[in-house]
Amino acid sequence: MSIEKFNKDLLENKDMQAELKTMGNDVSKIVAYANTKGYNFTVADVEAKKGELSEEQLDKVAGGNGGILVAW
Repeated sequence: MSIEKFNKDLLENKDMQAELKTMGNDVSKIVAYANTKGYNFTVADVEAKKGELSEEQLDKVAGGNGGILVAW
């Protein structure tokens, strides 16, 4: 599963959101968490996506607005 699927599921799952908030802004921990849940992406994949985000979307990176990893 991809980053986009993880974000979609995260938006819909309050338990995942709560777990993710405990990780703050540590992208490597978030990616490791996602991979334990069956998603398959790397920190490099997240970094590549960051270049495609607007400033508003970057504000929604983990630990920011609602604990969302990346909001596409």
